[in-house]
Amino acid sequence: MRSQLMSRLWLWSERMYRVHFVDGIVLASSIKQFYRIAAGHIYFQALAAAVELDLFTILRAEGAMTLAELARRLDLAEQPCRILVQTLTANGVLKKRGDRYANTIMARIAFSSQNPRNVKATILWQKYIVYKPMARFLESLKEQRNVGLEEISGTGETLYERLEAHPALEKIFQDSMQEISVQANDLLARYVDFGKTRLLVDLGGGNGTNLLAVARRHPHLQGRVFDLPSICGKAAENFARQGMSDRLSAVPGNVFTDSFPEGADAFMFCHFLCIWSKSEDISFLKKAYDKLSPGGRVIVFDIMEQDSGDGPLAAAMGSPYFIGLATGRGMIYMKKEYEELCRQAGFSTIERVELPREHTAIIATK
Repeated sequence: MRSQLMSRLWLWSERMYRVHFVDGIVLASSIKQFYRIAAGHIYFQALAAAVELDLFTILRAEGAMTLAELARRLDLAEQPCRILVQTLTANGVLKKRGDRYANTIMARIAFSSQNPRNVKATILWQKYIVYKPMARFLESLKEQRNVGLEEISGTGETLYERLEAHPALEKIFQDSMQEISVQANDLLARYVDFGKTRLLVDLGGGNGTNLLAVARRHPHLQGRVFDLPSICGKAAENFARQGMSDRLSAVPGNVFTDSFPEGADAFMFCHFLCIWSKSEDISFLKKAYDKLSPGGRVIVFDIMEQDSGDGPLAAAMGSPYFIGLATGRGMIYMKKEYEELCRQAGFSTIERVELPREHTAIIATK
């Protein structure tokens, strides 16, 4: 009897030790990290479902709700609604106080339509364009090409070409890129010195969002977007809509095959060089160098990997996307790699400007 009691006491002590000390303290962060990476695909789908149901917008507008209230508001049965909010709460996207669910600060900022800087379009881009192709990631690694592109029908060797045959997906993609640009371009306009720049050309500048941000903060500056003809049309419309057509314009061209515009004293690559291989990037940088007069600059603005090679997480998200789907040729490069590419292109003076939100500007002067 005594031995049984001692055995039970030992098992109870061991269980308490493992639950509260080993799992609760020693391994707590590792356990959370394991679940978030091993089950990340499940958690993402819950987030995407909540975004499409507009759950976060509803909670921000109407306040905390019980499970029954949420189920009625989302037009879901209670058990499916419970599964959704359980997943979101466990991941810190929602918070629960008593029997009521509410947004966390992250949810209010990132996923509520009331916030003009929300990232809802980026979630839809991940769900409808990126998610399925990334199941082919292992093949992409082995073959060193974007095998995931086979999941999107059409012709062309890059995602951008394939999307032309899918207007709905292309809109999701463009909305997401607009959203990402809006999140980041204020950093570029605010913290990079454009005081002496008279004509700035944004190479591969898309719909002109980056150029607009810089031009608003620097009223002396003239700007050009250099991109494919179909994209330049959207940039020109954007400039006209913002009342900036007298200062900003779009020049159609292909960065691979056409000469860059004349007369610029600064060229800008925003979230662009990461798409392509180093050899292609050197070619772009050399073409820019050849068009600049002494004192002219190239500005490379992007999320960049730390020189130590251990982060940030944004780099770990971007690089698999580029090799697995977008082009099969690019990645998020280190800051020192961009600096070396600029040197190889002929630039003599190189400055590094560290920016918030894991962005960096590399400024190379001829």
